Amino acid sequence: MKLRSKSKLVIAAALGLACSTGIARAQLLINLREQATFTSFVGGSPNTVTNNGSFNTTETLSTGTSATPATPFWLTYTPITGPSTVTLGTGTLVTSSLSFNSPVNPVNYFTSVLETLNYDFDNNGSIDLTQNYTVGLSSMVSPAGLTGVNYSIIPATSFGSVVINGTNYNYASLVANSSGSLFDGSSTTSVIQFQFIAVPLTAVPEPSTYALAGALVLGGVVLLRRRRSIAASVVNA
Repeated sequence: MKLRSKSKLVIAAALGLACSTGIARAQLLINLREQATFTSFVGGSPNTVTNNGSFNTTETLSTGTSATPATPFWLTYTPITGPSTVTLGTGTLVTSSLSFNSPVNPVNYFTSVLETLNYDFDNNGSIDLTQNYTVGLSSMVSPAGLTGVNYSIIPATSFGSVVINGTNYNYASLVANSSGSLFDGSSTTSVIQFQFIAVPLTAVPEPSTYALAGALVLGGVVLLRRRRSIAASVVNA
């Protein structure tokens, strides 16, 4: 059975509508609200945190002292909030950074601290995901005799699932520059990131999309039959 040009256009429009729905869902809109809480210090004195447990607020941790001058080792947590668009499967969402700053000859700093991050990805006032990270510090002496600090950020969970705006997504939790060494008087920054993929992997159109597509296809069939009926009447006449 050959389809007339108008019928082909109607069916093509229906299929295009269904495909456009899948393409639109290839991106995830995030409007992030984030809370950081630092607890369970192991070692170090004194250990302090400013703005601990606040939402969308920079927090500064200080630990121990240094020989000269009397300056502690400090870390700065900075949330990266606000609207952003993430491409599913390949795009990376940066949620926060943690900067490490070492004085000269730091001493008596903590060896580990638990960082708990609560994420509200759709900014609706409800926590979508809680992630724990262990931040670690240890002394370092290079083969050349230079001193400094080894650092690390280890996520308790690297993979999981989360519901955002009513849709379930698998995620991978990443930390860029998650470990390394700082010489005395130097600094570095680690970045906490996420990647998302929709579940199931193939986008499923809404029932309303199916209904509209079906109506368009049905309209094409009716149009085709009507044209055939008119043609048959002309031949019989």
